[in-house]
Amino acid sequence: MVTDGAAGSDPARGPLEVTGARVGEVLDGADLPQACVPRPFLHPVRTLGGVVLTDRHPDDHPWHSGLAVALPDVDGVNCWGGPTFVPGAGYRWRDDHGTATVASAASDGPRLRSEVDWHDPGGRLLLHEDRTLEWGAAPDGWQLLWTSSFRAPGDRPVELGSPGSHGRAGAGYGGWFLRFARCTDVVVRTPDGAGEDRVHGSVTPWIAWTGSFDGGRAHVLVEALDHRDPWFVRVAEYPAIGSALAWRSPVLVRPDEPLVRSFRVTVSDG
Repeated sequence: MVTDGAAGSDPARGPLEVTGARVGEVLDGADLPQACVPRPFLHPVRTLGGVVLTDRHPDDHPWHSGLAVALPDVDGVNCWGGPTFVPGAGYRWRDDHGTATVASAASDGPRLRSEVDWHDPGGRLLLHEDRTLEWGAAPDGWQLLWTSSFRAPGDRPVELGSPGSHGRAGAGYGGWFLRFARCTDVVVRTPDGAGEDRVHGSVTPWIAWTGSFDGGRAHVLVEALDHRDPWFVRVAEYPAIGSALAWRSPVLVRPDEPLVRSFRVTVSDG
């Protein structure tokens, strides 16, 4: 499990263990290139049987890092990584990449609480995130509960946007995001249907991904616990799912009114 902050340990980095198996690694992301937006994430995430489910620095999108929160537009700052979507011009490389740093972290058994501060390229504080991870055994594998609570750091709202909110249809990605390792024979579904075209942009309580990874077949079920954002899904171009905070319109994080998103992830072999 993640260390408890004893001498020589760092609660912001360390393994997640369930029933004696290492199922994940918490990384602070400080070594990521600036263009990939240094930020904390989980990688590798594994099944109890050891199948690796996540990717880091994939060739197609090197700024994708395991399981994380990533935000394409925080008051005009790229906190996703890679090129920035510019209305009317498409994607352009800019020196506008932010950084998310772990301001504090503390663990208590299978629970990690972190304060994450999001900054612009000049170091100005953009957004606070209070993140809680809890993990343990499940009847058919293991389970992760992820909660992110976003707070505006000052007395004015903070606007979260996406390419979708800037006019690129179907590209409202941004928020909780899981980049899978290379896999084949993928089945992605929700209560309303199956297949990338059917589930991308849908608003349902859960989404499930099954695929054949290097090491075996695995299943991931993601449940949205407190809000219904559209699901962002990629299968043909690259393997990933996420929950889109600003699918078509920007979202405001208001002072003294946290924006909370919670997800329960169940990981199974076979």
